[in-house]
Amino acid sequence: MATTVTAPPGRRVMLVVRRAHLYLGLFLLPWAILYAVTAFLFNHPAAFADAPTVHFGPAATAGTPLEGLPSPDAQAAAVVAALNGRAESGATYAVGEGAAKFVGRDYLFATARSGDRTFSLLYEVAAGCGTVRETTTPPVAVPEPAPFAVGKGKPRAVAASEPAEGLTVPGTLAERFREAGPTILTRCGFPPADVTVTSTPDLSFPLLADGRAWTATYNPLNGTLSGVPAGTEVVAPAGSVRRLLLRLHTTHGYPGVVNARWLWAVVVDAMAFVLGFWGASGLLMWWQVKATRRAGLVVLALGAATATALGAAMASAMG
Repeated sequence: MATTVTAPPGRRVMLVVRRAHLYLGLFLLPWAILYAVTAFLFNHPAAFADAPTVHFGPAATAGTPLEGLPSPDAQAAAVVAALNGRAESGATYAVGEGAAKFVGRDYLFATARSGDRTFSLLYEVAAGCGTVRETTTPPVAVPEPAPFAVGKGKPRAVAASEPAEGLTVPGTLAERFREAGPTILTRCGFPPADVTVTSTPDLSFPLLADGRAWTATYNPLNGTLSGVPAGTEVVAPAGSVRRLLLRLHTTHGYPGVVNARWLWAVVVDAMAFVLGFWGASGLLMWWQVKATRRAGLVVLALGAATATALGAAMASAMG
């Protein structure tokens, strides 16, 4: 009569851990690849660029005010000289002991416009080089201007002390949110404060103008009103694959309704959990192999020390 051999509990647990490690990895492999690729794209803005991107060095800045930049100490001396120039009552100032340094950011960033083309310029101060990237956004093709259109331009923040420009409509969502803000703050245990609304949904609705049907869009932040003939499909410029991937990487948070963004947030949480599980289960599987314990401890200690030192250095650099 055959006998059934039952594996010890510890081996059964490790079998479950190994299978979970394997199948979770297979299921979430597409997202792991997505985050790996997009992390590379963030770290290398010119890689697979979807817009003209040019690197420049000292040759591009030769003969310009960027050639031979003053040191932080020289800049500090100039600031103190300017301060002394406007000092009153005989007050004097001097640079104290210690070296001056640029903090916060190690680069300069600017935007430029030439006709209907826009560009971003980034200059690394310490390296003396940078990049120019075209950021032109093709305009949305509107087949016909609406006769009732009011205002133009992008939405702006609306504070309590300044009325909205364009078409002013009482009782909009933005106005109600601004007025309710101080009460919400107080009821949540914070002091009341002036509230500035910076984002709001647009209102889209059918509109009849001289008997003709339109689809109107109203933005309460700046009072702009635009429209297209009813049934007209306004085609926005197609975004690049690169831009889509980067937006997927940074999309986060749960919206108030269950939709694609909500499901994406579930996957983000799943990735966070599984990354922790992979680490823990990997440690367990490593410890099961006695021959690798000693070398693994050395590598683990080196990794922890490197991460701690680099994290401290980054905290100092970003502080």
